[in-house]
Amino acid sequence: MSTGDLDKKPNWVLLKEAAESIYRSGKVYFTRKELISEVKKRDPARSEESLEFEIDLVTVNSSSKDKYRDPEKLFLYRIERGKYTLYNPEEHGELEKYVGTQRLITTRKKLVEEVVKTLEEMGFDVTPSRSNKPLEPDMIAEKGDDERSIGIWIIDPSSPLSTQYRYLAYIIGSCILNKNYSEYIILVPGELYRRIQQEVIDVLNKFNAKLAIIKEERRYTIQI
Repeated sequence: MSTGDLDKKPNWVLLKEAAESIYRSGKVYFTRKELISEVKKRDPARSEESLEFEIDLVTVNSSSKDKYRDPEKLFLYRIERGKYTLYNPEEHGELEKYVGTQRLITTRKKLVEEVVKTLEEMGFDVTPSRSNKPLEPDMIAEKGDDERSIGIWIIDPSSPLSTQYRYLAYIIGSCILNKNYSEYIILVPGELYRRIQQEVIDVLNKFNAKLAIIKEERRYTIQI
């Protein structure tokens, strides 16, 4: 891996890679010092102070008010002071327990606003789906000049990964069965996207369904 690649990686990514590496080595519980040491092996120039601060942001049961809201970035669970493991919702409880339902609602609202803004900048007229019928997408994007009608599905990054999987399965079935749209765009969180097998992507392409990635740093960005 080149130094340039490392420079592009934010602290939370390096911490996640380090935590998963330690966990795979057979060490289920690890200290902050061990975690930072593993990151420093990958990028010796990375500041220890910034990594110390970031650990609190990626810890699901941290008391930090700046804690991330994106499940992709909430991957540590604090066992006791200075001692951590990888967060497992089945063992430690669903995300709502730690970030609160209202915060998840606010997160989705901001995400929807960002999706609408991105599509409008691409020249689409965007409207929420007003139908309660099964198989209908979350939004509809249209361009008057080419008569395209695109169904937009949004998988909320603030929902637990298990919920994201279930919704993805429902979306795939809907894209295959609902022929009312010329194509589909499925917005998926980065963590979920990395877990989707290429065979699934190939099947979706046959039904004119495209995956787009939701990324979150200080705000959501949509890669379409």
